[in-house]
Amino acid sequence: MRKRYTPLTEPEVQTLQEGYRNHPSHSVRERCQCLLLSHQGKNVQELSKIFSVLPLTIYMWFNRWEEKGIVGILDQKGRGRKAILNQEDHALIKEKLQANAQKLSLVREELKVSLNKEFSEKTLKRFLKKLVNQSGDAQMVKMA
Repeated sequence: MRKRYTPLTEPEVQTLQEGYRNHPSHSVRERCQCLLLSHQGKNVQELSKIFSVLPLTIYMWFNRWEEKGIVGILDQKGRGRKAILNQEDHALIKEKLQANAQKLSLVREELKVSLNKEFSEKTLKRFLKKLVNQSGDAQMVKMA
């Protein structure tokens, strides 16, 4: 089996050290540390034990680093669960809310039928709070 490690230039080492010390994302800091440890001679099996990930994950980090540099080890967009309610639903939600502002449960039932989406009252409240925070339209949502 071929041993794989990541040789780094001095500017790359400095960039990774800076990322390891200061990046707000824990996963990015781990990836930076992994690449630095690889540069120091740790093999993939040791790194997978240190970071509690599969060796395949380490290889993927190496590949992304080699292809894209520091951008490759940053968290990618599109991760996580997609929102049930989105901006396209905003007008309909506002309309239903104005018609029945005191009973959020009735608004939810009407929206479930209109949008053909399944969601909880809590999801609706979170969406409304998010809208209020984005637009400052607190008058639209007093109960959220």
